[in-house]
Amino acid sequence: KVDSKYTKLTVPRLRGACKKRRLEQSGLKGDLIARLERNDQECSSGSSSASSSASSSASSLLPYGGDITEAMRHKDATAIRVLMQNRSQGSLAPPLPSKPPPAAASTSISQCPICNEARADVEVLEHSSPKGDISNHAACGECLSSMVSTGSSCPWCRDEVVWKSLYGYLDEFKSDIDRAGVRGDHQSLANLLAHWQEFEMTRSKSDLAAFAKDLITDSSLASHVSRGINRRSPWVRDSAGLWMRLYAMHADGEVTELNDAEASRLSAVCEASLDIFESDHGGHEDFVAALYDQACAALLSALFSGSATVTLASLAKRAGRLCVDVFDRFYSNKVGAKAEVRNRLNIEYVTAVQELVWGSAEADLISTKFFT
Repeated sequence: KVDSKYTKLTVPRLRGACKKRRLEQSGLKGDLIARLERNDQECSSGSSSASSSASSSASSLLPYGGDITEAMRHKDATAIRVLMQNRSQGSLAPPLPSKPPPAAASTSISQCPICNEARADVEVLEHSSPKGDISNHAACGECLSSMVSTGSSCPWCRDEVVWKSLYGYLDEFKSDIDRAGVRGDHQSLANLLAHWQEFEMTRSKSDLAAFAKDLITDSSLASHVSRGINRRSPWVRDSAGLWMRLYAMHADGEVTELNDAEASRLSAVCEASLDIFESDHGGHEDFVAALYDQACAALLSALFSGSATVTLASLAKRAGRLCVDVFDRFYSNKVGAKAEVRNRLNIEYVTAVQELVWGSAEADLISTKFFT
C-alpha cells in the first residue's frame, strides 16, 4: 500500500529540487559565460600570469578551495566527487558536472507527475524489485537527472530505482580495468580506485552492491583477474585498493550470493595484490606511498558512504606494516628516500584513517616512520 503522507511530502520536495536545479544551472551558465568573457578580455589585452597564479586561481574555483579534508568533514559527497575527479584528471580546473544520458524521446507528449510539465521524455522509473502496478511511477528526463544526482528513491513506493546510467558506467569501468591491466599503466591502474570513489560517493548502497557484484561475477573480467593472479602480474599490485574494497564488501556481508569460485577468486586477488607488493614492490620508493594511499582511499570510500569498515581497517593496517617493512629492507640507507615517500603520501588520508586503523597517532607506523 502506498503511503499517501509520504507521497504528499516527497513529490513536492522533488518538484522544488527540480526548480532549484534549473535556477542553479541557469546561474552556472551565466557565471561561466561571464568568466569566459573576462578571460577573452585578458587575452586580447595581452595579459598573462605565472603558472602558479593560474593554479591558485583554478584551485579557488574548486569546492572548499580544493581541500578534500574539509569536504570529508562536512560529508559533502558532491564536493568530494568533484575533487576526486579533479585529482584523477591531474588538472586544477574544476570539471564540469556530469549528467546522465537523457531518456529516449517519446513520440507522444505526456505530463510528468513530478514537475507537472508536458514533456516528450516521460518514462516509467526502473525499479530494483517492483511491487504491483508501477505504470504511473514516472519522471521526465530533467526530473530523472535530479533524482540521480541526489540518489532519490521512487517517491511513490520508496523502492530504490536502478538507474540506467549505472550499467553504462559499469561497462566503461570494466573496459578501464582491462585496458589498464594489459598496458601495465601504473597511474591508470591507481586511478581505477578514484573512479570507484566517484561512484561510491554518489550512489545508494543497493547500487554499490549491484555494481560490485557485477564486477566480481563478470566472466571476461574474471578470466583477466585469474591470469593476473597466476602470473603474479604487477597490475594486480598496482590496483590493490580496488580489490581490497571489493573483497571487504563481500567479507562484511554487503555483497552476497557469490558462488565458491567467485568468492575464492576475490579473496585470492586481494591476497595477491599484497603478496606481489611484498616480493616485487615495483623497484622505487614511490610504490611504498602508492600502496598505503590506495588502502586509505578504499577505507575512506567505505567510511563516507556508510558502509562497513571492519575488514578494510584490518587490510589498511596490514598494508601499512608491509610498506614500512619494504622501505626498511630496500630504502633505509638511500638518501632522500624517506622524504620522497613523505611527499608522495597523502597526509590528509593518513590523518583521516589514523584512529580507525591504528587506534592512536602514537601507534600509527606510517606517521611515525615518515612524518616524525
